[in-house]
Amino acid sequence: MEKYELLFILPAKFTEPELAEQMEKIKGVVAAAGGSVSEAHDMGRRKLAYPIKNNRNGNYCLFFVEAETPVIAKLNEIFRLSTEILRHLIIVRDPNITKIPSFAEEERRERERQEAPMARPQAPAPVPQQAPLQPAKERITMEELDKKLDEILTDDII
Repeated sequence: MEKYELLFILPAKFTEPELAEQMEKIKGVVAAAGGSVSEAHDMGRRKLAYPIKNNRNGNYCLFFVEAETPVIAKLNEIFRLSTEILRHLIIVRDPNITKIPSFAEEERRERERQEAPMARPQAPAPVPQQAPLQPAKERITMEELDKKLDEILTDDII
């Protein structure tokens, strides 16, 4: 049996208990098709990049599935026809990746950071004073500049 990752998006209309129920239902579909779910992760609610079936937000769920290739093809077809799943993706799991990305944990930390009382703004650091500009030396006329350029160019060529 090969190991796969199944990522799917459920509509944001589901409450937490309904979401858990939907995830259990999908686990049952995987088991009925002949696979097994080794790990299931609710990755949290996120705003979608574009509306999918008139939904602007979705609940992301990640399952680690062990199954044979024909079972995965069957699951792909079942999820494609499902009205409850907005999008899904099944890929072969990379054996080198050992840590599961925890997007829900990142969102929780972000929420806590935003809810924490705001620190008092500190006074801006003083801007160092710049030295006054030196007065310009005497100006050179265009004729003098042309003469100087001619000298430099003729010296380099010879």
